[in-house]
Amino acid sequence: MDQRGALGLGQQQSRSLADAAFKVIEEMIVTRRLAPGTMVSESELAAELSMGRTPVREALARLEWIGFVEIHSRRGVLVSSMDVIRHLELLEVRRPLETSIVRCIVERATPKDLDELQSLVRELTDAAANRDRDRYFRAKRSLHETEVHAAYNQVLTMTMRNLHAQSRRFWFTYEPTDSFHEAAERHGTVVRHLANRDADAAAAAVERLFEFLERLTRRALDRRPVS
Repeated sequence: MDQRGALGLGQQQSRSLADAAFKVIEEMIVTRRLAPGTMVSESELAAELSMGRTPVREALARLEWIGFVEIHSRRGVLVSSMDVIRHLELLEVRRPLETSIVRCIVERATPKDLDELQSLVRELTDAAANRDRDRYFRAKRSLHETEVHAAYNQVLTMTMRNLHAQSRRFWFTYEPTDSFHEAAERHGTVVRHLANRDADAAAAAVERLFEFLERLTRRALDRRPVS
């Protein structure tokens, strides 16, 4: 292998490690293993993840960009707080983008994509029926990721990855278990119209889903985080 090839392989491996670090630390913050207000150091995280400090540093820079942490050069890394008003603003941004996603899915998704979406809705519905919080959020994350993939638009993919991460953190903290059933039903309605390749009906279902999400977010103003 020539020098350029070795350099390219090294960069790829570095990105892969940074991606892995990002995913693990993001999940720690979403699930409140690292709760808002927690102060940690880069070296502590690197030791816990059994990684070098470079990929952890890169992961933390990405997490700072999406608002999960604040990096203080002398004090360490502070896990940021969550704000209900900011989440309402986030929903305003997501709403038209999610409508664009479903229209792209109707036009571009493969039969395999649509089968996977329907399978994930069944998983989400079953998790909701069993009030299994961890399983429910895993299924919802997979559903969002598969919807974005099935839109086949790289700009949407990059944009929605960060928006969904912020929403996932909020919902894991504030979404009550008794809302799981209705949320699963509304996601299921969207996917049913996607499977029928009915773009207008899917877009209308997204609007109804976001009306529900906005109501649920406003309820969080009067509710403590779910334990």
